[in-house]
Amino acid sequence: MDRSWRFIAEELVFGPFLFLALTVCLLAFFLVRRPPASTQLRWLGGLWLGLLVGCSQPFYHAFAYPLKLLTPESVKVQTDAIVVASAGVHESGAPTPGSTLRAYTAGRLYLEGWAPKVIIAGGVTEPYQPPVETKGMHIILKGMGVPEDAIIIEDRSVDSYQNGIETVRILREHEAQRILLVSHDYHLYRLSAVFQKLGVTTYPYAANLGYPRRPEPWWLFFDWENYARLRTVAHEYLGLIGYRIFGRI
Repeated sequence: MDRSWRFIAEELVFGPFLFLALTVCLLAFFLVRRPPASTQLRWLGGLWLGLLVGCSQPFYHAFAYPLKLLTPESVKVQTDAIVVASAGVHESGAPTPGSTLRAYTAGRLYLEGWAPKVIIAGGVTEPYQPPVETKGMHIILKGMGVPEDAIIIEDRSVDSYQNGIETVRILREHEAQRILLVSHDYHLYRLSAVFQKLGVTTYPYAANLGYPRRPEPWWLFFDWENYARLRTVAHEYLGLIGYRIFGRI
């Protein structure tokens, strides 16, 4: 799968590689410079403290808090179409948990009668290649009872901005001007801003709105998975900055 430098950098920073690299560098420094034992303990203690703080839930929530302040309020409004953004698939072609939740939310909104069409936006990267009938979100929608002729698949875009560009073409073909836009709360501000910049009347709806939040077990208070969550939030911050610089929002 083709990966941009930004994705690679995020995986290196928010993953085991950075911690291992820092540990190796620190040990090499100790071997070459041979600082006093007290200095070695301080450096090692600082490294482990950074690891514990970085993989803790409070740090993640603090890091994500500014982004949550930007999240627009979710609304249900009668529109011309529901647009749901893909969150990727596994190698098998099965949708990720994020894509599954977004598809379920879009299907529920359709069945409630808020729009006559559902447009699945994004997902060109492998294995999200044609035939589009194998696209996991499409199957979820059909399984929920959304008719085949009510589902439109946009399969040419590779990022949020192209989601907007390619979806707007479909909207114009169907003379649609108002959309319910479905994604996760952390992604909605940037994605909504893209569609609004392109002249589409957009009503955001968070896929994880009302999703049951169970208290985390105490043994997951410090968990490596929090680094993956930090990467998701950092990706969104970088996306917002880049889109603002290049006038995409």
